[in-house]
Amino acid sequence: MRRSALPAAALLTLAAAALAACDSGEHPASAPPPAAAAQADESLDALVPSLVDALQAKQTAFVLDHVSRGFKEDGGLDFYDVRALVEKYTLGEAPVGARLEQVELTPESDGRSRVSARVAFALGQRLAAGAPLPQDGVVYALEVEFARSGPRWEAVGGRYRRVSPPSTSAATPDTSTR
Repeated sequence: MRRSALPAAALLTLAAAALAACDSGEHPASAPPPAAAAQADESLDALVPSLVDALQAKQTAFVLDHVSRGFKEDGGLDFYDVRALVEKYTLGEAPVGARLEQVELTPESDGRSRVSARVAFALGQRLAAGAPLPQDGVVYALEVEFARSGPRWEAVGGRYRRVSPPSTSAATPDTSTR
């Protein structure tokens, strides 16, 4: 797990599996609490922004509740690596900035959906809508495949690419996770 943690965290923002013990009990305003979500089918177009908001709000369980336990990327990142990275950022002292910049949903023929998004991240500060990205902020282009697991959606694979790296760092090559 010696890869850059931000690309994985970006992918994780749109992907996660259950870890209720770490939940603070709060849920993003745009997301129903897990109990309400379990009663009705989740809307993926509402879920994606809620996952980004939950990461910034450090709501570990809500994020991880949407990653398949079978999640595995080509580079070897699996569910347990995802959990460790989400916990690293959400359970740490420093604020986490996460902001959805752009999103597009594409239904697949097998009932799955592909989410293409750009997500901005910054450590040490929250990111407000419309505010300029801090100098050390990073934007990732994500493509995450979601499948239904009962009434909710879970990330089952994807890829990411850093599109706006800090000036001191080289861009990350495209990494497939299917």
